Amino acid sequence: MQGFSVVFFAVHSMVRNPGTTLRLTVLPWMVGMAVAFALFQLMAGLDLTAALPGQLSQVAALTGYLPALVISLFVFCMIGAWVAMSWHRHILLREEAVAVLPKNNSESFDGYFDAVMKFALLSLVIFLMIKFLLVPLVPVLGLGGPGGKIISIGINALLVAIVLRHGLVLPGAAIGKPIAMDESWQATSGYSGPIYAVALCITLFVDLAGQLPAGNLAGVALQITAAWAGLILAVGVLTVLYGVRIQGRRMIV
Repeated sequence: MQGFSVVFFAVHSMVRNPGTTLRLTVLPWMVGMAVAFALFQLMAGLDLTAALPGQLSQVAALTGYLPALVISLFVFCMIGAWVAMSWHRHILLREEAVAVLPKNNSESFDGYFDAVMKFALLSLVIFLMIKFLLVPLVPVLGLGGPGGKIISIGINALLVAIVLRHGLVLPGAAIGKPIAMDESWQATSGYSGPIYAVALCITLFVDLAGQLPAGNLAGVALQITAAWAGLILAVGVLTVLYGVRIQGRRMIV
């Protein structure tokens, strides 16, 4: 039960002071949404292809859609890293949000972004290795339909859990006290159950986002909201785990 209390304290730290949570996590995300909507309207929403016949119009529309998508993803990656670093510092250093948006810790952000890139590369390697090994077994075993879907979600949750167990490097980098990834793995060895539960929630958020319609602003907003929910849950749990397992604190609230 002590392991699962990490999840409780992570969520509690966000709901106990909604004003701070709003400034540190919600408003930057809304800025990203506004940027994404503007990009899609400017680059992909102009009806410049109506006169083109057949598939040529789709190709022409795609040339506007892809740049908007790539730029939007980059913007959200930057905002996501900014939000995560700000939350780590708020909980671990008691750094308050003094304005509508998080503090501009440009020097800290450089080190944190480097850690994020290394962490993302490791995550990609783990993801590809396990995907190539396990996912092909689903059709081989005849597990199509709902059964295959459940197994696929379980495998994806396993991937996320493995990634999260290496993730204590991120709050460490945010506060200027980095640790190695193998230290993170060892520090989270007794928390596999709650970490997998969190990973399963994140996986379901992502799967839900993939099922939502993306052909209009409301659908895109729902997808981004689901991604935001998964992000802040992971960030909250990693922050509490770093404080408890690396710094030896009691549960942080």
